[in-house]
Parts: sequence; C-alpha cells; structure tokens
Amino acid sequence: MGNHVCPDSCCTGNEILCIGIPCPIDIVLLGIELQVELPCVRITSEGPLTEDQVQQLVGVLTRILAAVGNLGGAA
Repeated sequence: MGNHVCPDSCCTGNEILCIGIPCPIDIVLLGIELQVELPCVRITSEGPLTEDQVQQLVGVLTRILAAVGNLGGAA
C-alpha cells in the first residue's frame, strides 16, 4: 500500500461539479489494509441551468454528501 502511480485527474474544468481522486485511498480498519478507488464523480450539463434546476441540483448534492458522510457513523 502507498506506492501508487497516479494518472492525471479526470476533471476538464467545464463541469458543474467534478471530484477527481485518481489514486486509491489507503485505509486501515481494525488492522485490515483496504484500498478505496473513486476515480471520478462528474456532473455536466448541455446548456445553462435555470434557477430551479440549480436548486434541485444543490438539494441532490446535499443529500448525497450527507449520505456519504454518514456511511461511517452508523454502528
């Protein structure tokens, strides 16, 4: 673990949201070595968004990020 050659990020700069984590993340949980790979989360649109679409997108992203944040909180 830890000796990774990372490719370039997948983000191009014209996305609404892009999270590029090209290298695996090393995690040790209860003495077990794990690798988590999340190469790219990307949201794009063909044209400009309306205010309603922006608000809907913010709501969805808020729920997704809250759910990801709660993955480790449930026992």
